[in-house]
Formats: sequence, structure tokens, C-alpha cells
Amino acid sequence: MSVEIVIGHDAWRAADGLEALITDVIAAALARMDDPRPGVAVILLADDAMVRDLNARFRGKDRPTNVLSFPAPQSEGYPGDVALAYQTCAREADEAGKTLVHHAAHLALHGVLHLNGFDHQEDAAAREMETLETAVLAGFAIPDPYAAQNTP
Repeated sequence: MSVEIVIGHDAWRAADGLEALITDVIAAALARMDDPRPGVAVILLADDAMVRDLNARFRGKDRPTNVLSFPAPQSEGYPGDVALAYQTCAREADEAGKTLVHHAAHLALHGVLHLNGFDHQEDAAAREMETLETAVLAGFAIPDPYAAQNTP
């Protein structure tokens, strides 16, 4: 599996190093997985309006959110898509005292893990997912995103 990053909102362009960090973080996570899904996942760096529309159409929730994951059916031959909302991500990062680049890299990783079957509905599954996220992010000097209970 690999990722293609699509910038759908120009404000993301000011986040220096974000695309490279997302690519590297995801590659590091995939290297730790036994059987990542094949193909290319798209990471859409969008704005709140676009993510709000996606959230309303596909989840019935008429509001923006920080990250959405859309796993493709196994028969499609690619893992799926992830969308991040700029304004929501920027606000969350500011409120949590994080850099936007670190927060967005974490959320992109979180979304890609969902594409690969990870979930956080049950406590054990959440611990497994969070453990992988924090270990991968630590390798890039990104602080534990769950330390202050600031979960996606």
C-alpha cells in the first residue's frame, strides 16, 4: 500500500513538510503490519465545507469532523480514501498546543489504519490501534497524541 496526497484546500500548502511527513509516517506504520491492503490510498487535504458535505452524505452527520475514512470493499483492489478538514484540524491543534503538521500526520495515520481494518470501538482494539499510532509517531518525534486524551 502507498498513499497519494491530494490538496483540496490551499491553506494546507502552508503546512511545511506535511506531505513528506504523512508519507513517511504511513510507510513506517505499514512496515509494522503483517498484511496491509494493496493499492494506493488517497489522502484528501480538504476544508471543513468539503468534509462536512462528505460527513452528511455518507454518515448522516451534517457537520465537519477532523478526519473521515472510507475503506473500499476488498474486491475493489485499493484500500480506500481519507479526508482531513483544514479548519477543524487547525483549531484542534491550536487548542491542544500541537503543531498542525504533527496533528494532521497523526490523523492521516489514524485514517489509514481504519482502511486497514483497525478500529477503536472496543477497548482492546482501541489499545492496539493507539499503541501502534504512538509507537510510529514517536519514531518521528511526534508526542503521544493520546497523552492528554485528545483523540480523533
